[in-house]
Order: sequence, then structure tokens, then C-alpha cells
Amino acid sequence: MSEKPYRPNVGMVVCNRLGQGMVGERYQFPGSWQFPQGGIDSEEDYLHAANRELYEEIGIDSATYVGEYPDWIAYDFPSDLKLSGELKKFKGQTQRWILFFWDGQESDCKLDLHEREFLSVRWMDFSEILEKIVPFKRPIYEQILPVFEQMIRKYIASL
Repeated sequence: MSEKPYRPNVGMVVCNRLGQGMVGERYQFPGSWQFPQGGIDSEEDYLHAANRELYEEIGIDSATYVGEYPDWIAYDFPSDLKLSGELKKFKGQTQRWILFFWDGQESDCKLDLHEREFLSVRWMDFSEILEKIVPFKRPIYEQILPVFEQMIRKYIASL
């Protein structure tokens, strides 16, 4: 039996002019917060997937691309995670992380445009995000956030 593959995925870090990140509280797991993320469709470019998923998950279609983490990052699904549908075919996900700037309000987000992923969204400081993120994703966030903090500081200074 061959080992399960990793699912190609894209994660989106959306920051505002205060340097805060937009996170969503998972619909199926209240109290679990994360950045929007989603699968990359067959033959789809990851930047297109990032824009599509950002719109589908939180209703943002006017974010400005700032940059991206330079490498793909893979993680395994925890053995106790109850996977549904398509995700059962995969060992975990390999992700490309994209940084966007958007200075809207939480109330501007539309959370039910597609299959609902989040109960609510909030702007949070990166330190708070690291405290609230589900533990199995924390190492990824600890890897990408210092890089993105530098990028967003430079971007905000140029506004």
C-alpha cells in the first residue's frame, strides 16, 4: 500500500494598517482560530487559488498582494483529527502562504458566500494568534509570521 499524498493548499495572511492579522473561528470547531486556507484545484495557479479562497471563505475580493513565504511547507494531519470527504485521501497538506493587505472592517466580511468555514472573523495581533491557533498548526505559523511581519511593516510604511 502506497503512502497517502499531501494535498496542495494555499494559506492567506490578511493584514491591516495596524499590522494585525485576520483570523477566523472554525465553524465546526468553536474556539479554534486560524488564517483562511484552502485547496488548490487541479491546473490552478496558487495565487489564483489564494484569491479565490479568500473570497469564498471570508468574502474579501479587494485585498492587495504584498508577498509570499518563499517555500512550500508541509504538515501531517494529527491522527485524532476527524477528517471528512476528500481530506481522508491525504496524509496532510503542503501549503504556499500568501500575504495580503486589506484595511476593511470585520463586519465587511461575508462568511456564507460558499460552504461556511468560519463562525466569525477577528483582527488579532500576531502574538495573540499564536496563542489561539490550534497546536498542530502553530509550528507553521511560527515559521511564516516573522517573515510576514517584516513584509507588512515595510508595506505599511510605504502607504
